[in-house]
Amino acid sequence: MSDPIHTIARLYPRLMRVMGHLRGAVDDTMDLTFNQYKTLLSLSDSGPCTLNSLSRDLDVATSSASQMVDRLVVMGLVERTPGDEDRRSVVLRTSAEGERLLEKVREDILRRYQGLFRHLGHSEQSNLAGAIHTLVRILEKALTEEERGN
Repeated sequence: MSDPIHTIARLYPRLMRVMGHLRGAVDDTMDLTFNQYKTLLSLSDSGPCTLNSLSRDLDVATSSASQMVDRLVVMGLVERTPGDEDRRSVVLRTSAEGERLLEKVREDILRRYQGLFRHLGHSEQSNLAGAIHTLVRILEKALTEEERGN
């Protein structure tokens, strides 16, 4: 019987290749780069936050997050406002235009996935959704434990 860790290591490159194709299909529907999309999505999901918080969420250097935010501000998708308690701090949030764009992108992604998986029956689609959910949950748990140093 094969060691599960060896199986994971063997299948991982294939998974990443397929996921890369899916990501490419998603990228085709956006008027943003993938990193701009990730940044905007992170801001939308987390709500108003500081640049330091955003850079931690994205797992990038603060300078990289700052450059990405600068581009999104110029595009009118992100707003910078002074903090309520400390006027020297800056709070980042998605603008109304940014939220509208994210909603359009979500709809486009949904249509794209519906097209990609239309050949699967409802049961197969449910199984795939369950498998992806399980994979995400397991990987998030492993990453959390790794970050804690366990």
